[in-house]
Amino acid sequence: MKRIVLSAALFIGSVTILYGQERKIDLNAGTFEVKKCGMIYANKNDITYTGGCEIIVKQPGQAPKTIFLKKNEKLVVKDKKAAIVYTDVVSDIRIDGIELTAKKKNFSEIEIKQEALQNIQSFSIGDVLQQLPGQYIQPFDNAKFKNIVFRTASGASITSSSTSLSGDEAGNKAFGVQVMVNDIALSNNENMQSYNSAYGSPFGIGFTTTAGKSGTLTPAQPNFGVDLREIPTENIESIEVIQGIPDAKYGDLTSGLIKVTTFAKRSPLRLDASIREGTYQLGLTRGFSLKNDQALNVSADYMNSIVDPRTSLVGYDRFSSNILWGINTSNIKNKLSFAFSQNTSNGKKDPDDLQGIVLSSKNKSFSLSNNFKYVFKGNKKIFRSIGADMGLGYATQLTERKYFLNQGARPYGNAMENSVYYAPYTPPSYENMTYVDGKPINVYLNASADGVYATSKKWVHSYSVGFNFRYGDNLGKGKYGTAGQFSTIASAGGTANGVRDYNYQDNVLATTQYAFYVQDNIFKRLNNKHGIRANLGLRYDIQNGKSTLSPRVNTSYQMGDLTLRAGVGLTSKAPSLNQLYTGPRYFDMLLGDYRIPGYYTVGIMQTVVTPGDNVDLKPSKSWKTEFGIDYRLPFATINLTGYYNKLFDGFSTISVAKMMDKAKVEITAVGTDVPTFEIVGKDTFYYLQNRITNGYESTDKGLELMVSFKKIEALNLITGFNASYVKTKSKKNEGIPTIAALPIPDPAFQYGLYNDAYSNANMARASFSFDYHLPSSGLIIGLRTDHFLIDERITSGRSIYPIGYIDSQLNTVMIPEGERSDQKYQTLFRKASEESLSGLGKKTLHNVHLRVTKDFLSGFRISIYVNNVFNLKAYNEYGTLYTNFSPASFGANISYKF
Repeated sequence: MKRIVLSAALFIGSVTILYGQERKIDLNAGTFEVKKCGMIYANKNDITYTGGCEIIVKQPGQAPKTIFLKKNEKLVVKDKKAAIVYTDVVSDIRIDGIELTAKKKNFSEIEIKQEALQNIQSFSIGDVLQQLPGQYIQPFDNAKFKNIVFRTASGASITSSSTSLSGDEAGNKAFGVQVMVNDIALSNNENMQSYNSAYGSPFGIGFTTTAGKSGTLTPAQPNFGVDLREIPTENIESIEVIQGIPDAKYGDLTSGLIKVTTFAKRSPLRLDASIREGTYQLGLTRGFSLKNDQALNVSADYMNSIVDPRTSLVGYDRFSSNILWGINTSNIKNKLSFAFSQNTSNGKKDPDDLQGIVLSSKNKSFSLSNNFKYVFKGNKKIFRSIGADMGLGYATQLTERKYFLNQGARPYGNAMENSVYYAPYTPPSYENMTYVDGKPINVYLNASADGVYATSKKWVHSYSVGFNFRYGDNLGKGKYGTAGQFSTIASAGGTANGVRDYNYQDNVLATTQYAFYVQDNIFKRLNNKHGIRANLGLRYDIQNGKSTLSPRVNTSYQMGDLTLRAGVGLTSKAPSLNQLYTGPRYFDMLLGDYRIPGYYTVGIMQTVVTPGDNVDLKPSKSWKTEFGIDYRLPFATINLTGYYNKLFDGFSTISVAKMMDKAKVEITAVGTDVPTFEIVGKDTFYYLQNRITNGYESTDKGLELMVSFKKIEALNLITGFNASYVKTKSKKNEGIPTIAALPIPDPAFQYGLYNDAYSNANMARASFSFDYHLPSSGLIIGLRTDHFLIDERITSGRSIYPIGYIDSQLNTVMIPEGERSDQKYQTLFRKASEESLSGLGKKTLHNVHLRVTKDFLSGFRISIYVNNVFNLKAYNEYGTLYTNFSPASFGANISYKF
């Protein structure tokens, strides 16, 4: 090992640097910490590094100063008596001990540092999060909306039926994930890019299209959380994921929290280029050191993705840019960020499909955020610091769907109030176009004061009090389109749920959320090997006028190498604008259709309008409970966590029985003159309409295991393992039965009530990671395996017997359980169906992915990726392809640091 001794004249005390090792030496004025950073040369008055790195200079009574050294640049220490110099190495695969995988922290937090981010070919943070327990390497498709769910077997699919329970499962779990960048909440609550939300479920698909066989396009969906494709990883320093109980500071969530931290510091210009299948990405980032402890970071990124390059019918592109300015002194810390992004989703028309749907979605977003913290001088103060996090977001969103219709002239409803009238007709053939124009705006504010207090018995309290404020609105033009948008009627007597233009700016009211919180994080070291930690928090939310009191507790007790953990807490998630404001419901009924070619075409239409907004929706809530064991072995650290989560007051759909007075009309027709009509009576007509309600609940209980093995020095091998098992049970709330029309008409009953909406799902997955890391050569060879051990879903079948009925006056009558099979209710009996099974069945599947990264001293880094390296085909027990299994794909990334 090469030993270099620096001149004692530079420092107070003698210093020895061991090349290739990390070592700390106590000095009279502080600590000198050295980490490997290329070759190190020392003269009497300067230090030279052949590899680029950061030098932090600390002097007594002054704030630390960060200086970035390029290759072979000299650092001259002027104050030879008082300076303490140590290196904080820039992430580089030539450094020993870098973190290549996600690591667990104190409680349920899992952190992914910059080294692990750069070790993965990530087009967005959605790719990075695939290394968490329970996640897997997903089939690559950037044309689809990308979100994530934690600790559930429900899945994150947005393609479920809009009226099925599975849509509520995926939606509630994904909607409850909160994403924050530099402690500023990213909000999708104001997204209203959905055309038929008035008649779908709260988690119906916003817009989707399939262009021939070229793939499915799903632009950013309302109510399904933040689109992770929109967050690139260019200047991210770390990502922290909290799947359990977060501190009281964080709200408007039920499933989990993703905290992204970006950096503002001097860094070399780095250019990145990635390609994978039909996707390529270009990015650059550069950090500048300014005067007076200030720094500026600039980054830009462009991505273009085409599902099938042979046709280029379905594609997605994204441009994002960010300017981040920071100042870091002994008492003032501030980060000011401005970001602009633009993304476009395009589904072009297949030339072989004359009636195919063409979809286009264009989004531009602007955000301005600031993080401020002021540290008071002196230690004898109640609060040591005060801070404020402020964010403003504004976006323009335009979604267009068009397709050709050739169905002959058809009447459609256009009345905006209850009436009987002459209906307009569509052209015999025309291009149907529908638009949604949204302009969401959101404001976020967090103000807090923090302090530290140590008791005489050495209990350390790190406490804070704070206030949250959120504001959200949508100022867009809303929904509009061509004649007969979705509601044409083919023949007399037909009905339709009519669609009308709906202006967001005029009809949607802003939502507000207020929250007050107090947090006390307590630590007590009993001795060198024992300690107690407790995070105690209380949060009071007022979300759209609905209040929630949320206690949160995390505790741990360390006994040497063993740590026991436990926690419990309540979280809540406010409904989105798209769930609250669905607009009035229009029910159109064609009373008559009279035509004499060449003379007239007359349709008599009746429209009934009912209110449709859901302003009484309450926030959904989740009780989260977890316990865990951490154990350090000589060769590995084991983290085992069990959890039980109870989601209630979730968002779902309820059918409401309605009746209307159907007009009887008398038609007068004379020759070829246009007929006239007169209302001569009325009949009673029954129909169903959907409403959004707090009608969903589920339980998730499971286990998570993370094992981090120590590096095997002889083999240069870093190994990791994680596994998860979760059992999910979902159902409609008690008292919300399924309403169905009678199989056999009966004047005594209008609708039957049935209790058959539930599902049970079990999921178990595991993953190994093997990284051969050779720092001296700048080489990493990574192998990841995904193991799909259990994936089964049981969905309830239809029951024969009713639990109640709705009579002709729309009164609800429940049937006692012992009488439900009585023959007097036989007209309510319906054909039963068995439970349906889906998933893997009894099969297990295994996948293998390879990654090779090589770093060159010239500044180049090249990575090559192969997913499903053995080109395995995955079929479940039922003989169909398992959609979660990643097919074979190739990719590469090249970066250069100047």
